[in-house]
Amino acid sequence: MPKRKNKTQKKEKTLIGFDNIPKTEKTIWATDQFGKRKVLDIERYIIRSHIDNGGLATDYKTDRHKIAINEFKRRLLLQLKLSPSSRKIFQRKTKKKYSSKTIKKKIDKMPIKKIQKLYLSLLKKRKTKKLRKK
Repeated sequence: MPKRKNKTQKKEKTLIGFDNIPKTEKTIWATDQFGKRKVLDIERYIIRSHIDNGGLATDYKTDRHKIAINEFKRRLLLQLKLSPSSRKIFQRKTKKKYSSKTIKKKIDKMPIKKIQKLYLSLLKKRKTKKLRKK
């Protein structure tokens, strides 16, 4: 990598609207014209958009890795909660029965590579209800 000619440090760019959001573990709520909503900090926003575009949690190395792992676990939980067909595929692939009370512990014990594979395969095989007019 070539060295920089001037020794000044690069300034970090922040997206508009993210400059005054503190990095905390607490949920931050903001009010706007539509009511209250959750506010994400810049790192979580970038990681969510990365995962939406087909990225993986194993792409990250540092503390962003933990945020990405939690995001995949959160998405897998939502997918299993809302889709009965995904639950059947989950049971077939992992040999673990779905129970709304114990599923969080089961997912926490799974390795991240398995969670990623499972989540992406559930998205591919998800069946949507087709509305038919007769």
